[in-house]
Amino acid sequence: MSNPRSVLLLIADDWSPLAGCFDSPVVQTPSVDALSKRATRFRNAFCTTPSCAASRANILTGHYSHTHGQYGHCHGIHNFHTGSHMPSIVKTLSDAGYATGIIGKMHVLPESVYPWTHDLQQVDGSSRSPKGMAGRAREFFADVGDRPFYLHMGFSDPHRDFGNGSSYPDYEETTYDPATVPVPNFLPDHPDVRVELAEYYQSITRMDAGYGLAIQALEEAGRADDTMIIVMSDHGMPFPGAKASSFDSGHNCPLLIARPGANEVDCDAVINWNNIAPTVYDWCGVDPPEGLPERSLLPILDDAHPDGWDEVYFSHTFHEVTNYYPYRVLRGRNYKYVKNLYPELTTPLPSDLWRSTTWQAIEREGLAMGERSTEKFLHQDGEALFDVENDPAETTNLIDDPSLKDVAEEMRQKVRDWRIATQDPWVLASKQAGEEIG
Repeated sequence: MSNPRSVLLLIADDWSPLAGCFDSPVVQTPSVDALSKRATRFRNAFCTTPSCAASRANILTGHYSHTHGQYGHCHGIHNFHTGSHMPSIVKTLSDAGYATGIIGKMHVLPESVYPWTHDLQQVDGSSRSPKGMAGRAREFFADVGDRPFYLHMGFSDPHRDFGNGSSYPDYEETTYDPATVPVPNFLPDHPDVRVELAEYYQSITRMDAGYGLAIQALEEAGRADDTMIIVMSDHGMPFPGAKASSFDSGHNCPLLIARPGANEVDCDAVINWNNIAPTVYDWCGVDPPEGLPERSLLPILDDAHPDGWDEVYFSHTFHEVTNYYPYRVLRGRNYKYVKNLYPELTTPLPSDLWRSTTWQAIEREGLAMGERSTEKFLHQDGEALFDVENDPAETTNLIDDPSLKDVAEEMRQKVRDWRIATQDPWVLASKQAGEEIG
């Protein structure tokens, strides 16, 4: 393998780990499944915030959203931007002589923090078009020649609105029968929900086709032998109780990391998206910026059961500017501690989820959100402790269970220490609310 090394990062929009290689019995993802045969597959991968722009800034800066400052969406009236002092993969690798390309959806600002050498956001047929996205990739590879590169391809699938009514050149849609699709444990089994799930699964399969054509473009350019391929999503599925919520259904995401000559590895390390930037720097042999809170995954890519990878943190504050519901979380293998900073607020829904026929059916018919209570979703406790091993739907809050007092206190203190170490501005709000922190 020649040096220096390059990176192709393929990121979906709102994709939960629904793929053949992640044991989905229905969703067809032949391209991702093929890549998994030569990749490390992470079963316990979590976004740090289940909101598009904030999560993408996490990935590109390596910092939590309460540190990098892009607390929520960057477009329009929302107007949250990454702090101008923040490092990024884009700036660090560009300064090191790399070609840095963005194709399709970016959703981070400002340009000074993300100075791409190749801005290819506009795609023929939209960033849902498999052929259109691959065409832009070919343009990029042709222009960079033998230079080392970081290419970030942001697919708009499978974001809500799904794009299934459009026609994409040279792509034949795969459709799903609403009557037979599996319904996740946090959604009601209702005809309106099933219709939306079928549309969602269709858009995942189209996204998979785009991934396959992008990888093919890499191979045709003769760059596969020095390139790491990262397959991931910004956060989980665009349904109530997943996207923009603290539940695993919003945070648990697919992650595959393929390297030239690597074997298939099923890794159970508990990791989050702040591990991505250190991994990119490590692979490329470029010194990382100082102060990154998490470490590289490169040393564990061949290890199915690495020691010392047992817990991660989440931090969420906004989705849209009107979706204020800040929480901080410590997610371990057995237990998950959730700190909702303003539990007196009603849990807000992103506008696309609130308008969805799924949520409208839940409200209209007073449906339970699958195994969870709709009322408890809308009005959450200030603190929660979930036994995620035995209660994966996070239905029962054990924070006051006397037998788990020590577990709760240890996780509570870890979250406090982590918030201080990562300069969480909301520490002051917690102090003003009477919490002994710092």
